[in-house]
Amino acid sequence: MGNKLRVFGALTMVGVLAAGCASTSYQAYVKPGTGVDRVNRDRAECDVEANRLFPSANFPQTYPYGTVGYYGGGWGGGIGVIHSTDVNAGMRNQHRNQCMRLRGYEPYVFPNCTTEQLAGRSYAPLTRSPSPSPNICAVTLEGGERALVDLSKPQQ
Repeated sequence: MGNKLRVFGALTMVGVLAAGCASTSYQAYVKPGTGVDRVNRDRAECDVEANRLFPSANFPQTYPYGTVGYYGGGWGGGIGVIHSTDVNAGMRNQHRNQCMRLRGYEPYVFPNCTTEQLAGRSYAPLTRSPSPSPNICAVTLEGGERALVDLSKPQQ
């Protein structure tokens, strides 16, 4: 019984930690009136350009820990933590944002729809880029894709 309780406690803790890491917002580029297909195409073109100009450049970094010395008849010490950093990630993101702004888009962070907001009603994903408003929020569709919905327009 004790082992089952420990396993249950560990799984509960993992669930709580994973829930704490869940995103509470969705960043999108908005250009009111533009079709979602066009927004996605422009985003893909800007992504390709940013990746071409600033390719991934991962460099490993090691953070040593532990002590080194003569212990119990031999030399010992810790290995450390190895971490990889993409030094071009910031420039790639900055270029992507500039590319989208040059095409007339503005980055905007939409909140995720809450269970209370949805209240069991169903909403169609927007097909055009909206103007930011309190009625617009993000939902996760089947398959994990994200979409924006207008809470003032439930489906009948």
